[in-house]
Amino acid sequence: MENNTLLHRQIHPHFVQKSEVSSQAFEATSSAFKPTPKDDSKLSVYNGEKFSAKEAFEHFVEHYTSIGVLSVSVQEALDIQLSSTEDNIPFNGHAYIDFTGLSSNQMKSKAKLLKKKANDRGWLHFDPNYEQ
Repeated sequence: MENNTLLHRQIHPHFVQKSEVSSQAFEATSSAFKPTPKDDSKLSVYNGEKFSAKEAFEHFVEHYTSIGVLSVSVQEALDIQLSSTEDNIPFNGHAYIDFTGLSSNQMKSKAKLLKKKANDRGWLHFDPNYEQ
């Protein structure tokens, strides 16, 4: 993947709170960008070279819940010493941001930085049918 490739992250409704800036805007919490223990320190994302944000959303919601897609670039992950890899498991175009070897506090700190980059970019796709 190129450094400017966007890595699309699905955002579950539990990871969204109303933004203080506007009641119409939403902001993902940093938990949306932190791997859980079942993730083996690897945050699942879609490779933006193979999926648009909308395509990633449509693919994901066939089996799971998402209200939309926020994205960070490969370079933005590298800027905070996180690598990203396309593994194509369980589907072609699956990738992950690697948090391996980081403490829980380090993961949380880097997740906050990713969240800020993603929120600054804004929603690349948002479910038009989502109701608060």
